Amino acid sequence: MKQFFSLLTISVFALTGCGDKDKTPSPFNPSGSLSAKVDGSSWEASLAVQAIKASGTFQVTGSDNSAKQMNITIMNYNGPGTYTLGGSATSGNGSNGRWTAGLSGNQTYSTMVGQGEGSCTISKEEGGKVEGTFNFTAKNTDGQQVTVADGSFSAKL
Repeated sequence: MKQFFSLLTISVFALTGCGDKDKTPSPFNPSGSLSAKVDGSSWEASLAVQAIKASGTFQVTGSDNSAKQMNITIMNYNGPGTYTLGGSATSGNGSNGRWTAGLSGNQTYSTMVGQGEGSCTISKEEGGKVEGTFNFTAKNTDGQQVTVADGSFSAKL
């Protein structure tokens, strides 16, 4: 039993003593960028930009420190090309553009379920990096519309 506790103590010190303690893991990609004009006003993600590709879905998200966030989700993603965002309620297109202007529920505007439409063009995906452009119109739960234009992003996958 004494050997067990000695081995356990050595293991704990060995596991916790490894690595560089000065490195703080980063929850986001600080080298990415995402920007657009929202109803004519320029906006840029200043806090975080992330992109992910998994199981046929691509998503890029950017946010700032004022609770504003832009999100593009492409379903059935198969590499660089132009993808439709939203569309009619009967189109069956699950790809979505979303703009969140704040924390209230009616401050989220989406192209889902016939609420708007647009497109996203992935111009480059190589070396673990993705670049593209986007634009869309979207509505919130109150039926108010927002126009997102001249959107662009560059992020690590």
